[in-house]
Amino acid sequence: MILVKTTIDGTLHRVSNEVLSLDHLWYPYVISISNPMMSLPTDHGGWCRMTAGDIVFAPKLFDDDWPPPKTIDVEIDYTATTEAAATTIISGTAIRREIDYKSVTYTLKQPDYDETVSDGTVYNDTLNNVMTTILTGISEISTVNTSNARATSPSVNFTTSGDQLNIELASKIVSSYTHLFYIDGSTAYLVDMKTCVDTHDLTEYQFFPPKYWDKEPIASVKEITTGNDYTRFSSYPQGVEMTVDVYHSTEANINTALDDIITIENRVRCSVRIPMAEAIPSPGDRIRFNDTRTRNDLSVNIRARVFRYDLNRGMINVEGEGWIT
Repeated sequence: MILVKTTIDGTLHRVSNEVLSLDHLWYPYVISISNPMMSLPTDHGGWCRMTAGDIVFAPKLFDDDWPPPKTIDVEIDYTATTEAAATTIISGTAIRREIDYKSVTYTLKQPDYDETVSDGTVYNDTLNNVMTTILTGISEISTVNTSNARATSPSVNFTTSGDQLNIELASKIVSSYTHLFYIDGSTAYLVDMKTCVDTHDLTEYQFFPPKYWDKEPIASVKEITTGNDYTRFSSYPQGVEMTVDVYHSTEANINTALDDIITIENRVRCSVRIPMAEAIPSPGDRIRFNDTRTRNDLSVNIRARVFRYDLNRGMINVEGEGWIT
């Protein structure tokens, strides 16, 4: 069930794509919602960012506020049972795009996160502490949760060159150390991509046929930051070369980071479609199941990195690197 809360001229409205009588009455004023998506800029980490499209309302929602306001606050939740069990999928500001006699269309927008780090800023600390400094420099973020970051936080040592957006700099740094982060409300969550957070075990009746594929393998990863061209090699010499920025000056630290990138990048990719009533994983969670549809049974583990929500059907497609045996 889709639950949409929107505040219009100071009044909270509860609406859905159907009539729902839960703890509150939810009116059927949602015509459609574009499917949101959450994804990483690279397969080895970065900011796991939510993107969304449009939400279309019935004009009835705005009976007391016509014409509809230019902007409204919107929160979209999903639940299979009760209001209390609802999970927030996306929240933010919606900007009016189109009005006609049968519908009102808004485009969902996420915060701009437009704060910048100045040229010449020096960082010499653990990844956890550096991320806390950079991300809490964004007005919308008050806390960085590092409970699922690497047990021994990697060392970061570099000086910025030119002004950079906090959010983009943070994304580049964490990806170089095979971490990701995502933002929920005013909290940023830092996650080690070499481990799993929560595990969702599925039976064969709780998912649709998965897919498995291999990217072209990475033969080597070369850093292009220090001027030393430190390079690490995989066991696939016939693959491609990847170049990355690094955020340390010591060869041993850089080599460890490059080796981790190779490991993540060369894992098999997997995707599976799951009813949202069964599981709504977060970035860094593990999806685990036995696939009995193949020629021989497979034991499958997927680390959740990409999320494609089909809210109208109550489905979610989860993709990430994994391992199959």
